[in-house]
Amino acid sequence: MKTIYYILILSFLCFGLNAGAKTYLHHYNNPIFISDGFPEEGKISAPVPNPVNDYAEIFYNLPQNQNGEIAIYDFTGTKIKSTAIKGGQGQVKISAYELKEGVYFVCLISEGKNLDSKKLIKK
Repeated sequence: MKTIYYILILSFLCFGLNAGAKTYLHHYNNPIFISDGFPEEGKISAPVPNPVNDYAEIFYNLPQNQNGEIAIYDFTGTKIKSTAIKGGQGQVKISAYELKEGVYFVCLISEGKNLDSKKLIKK
């Protein structure tokens, strides 16, 4: 029963209340990138490399008038770490040394809402 509870909490944290599974799967399986190599506005790229050992790079495209963060959550929904970002296109390099082996979720959060999520695997 606890496992189901944790999965529901994580789903709400990473995908938001209004995100449909069909929309999420579409973006996860077929990331849409604009012509200059960055994801479309309000999205993040999948971590590179994935699975990760040391560091992962994540590209983001946040609306210019917004600030946000890229946060990493474990499977229980606990925020492990986050990096503040400014509006516009950019990239962050995240250290994975302190992460244990397992599955994590990288989330783009702005104005208290989750805009996008990707899976991160630590070897």
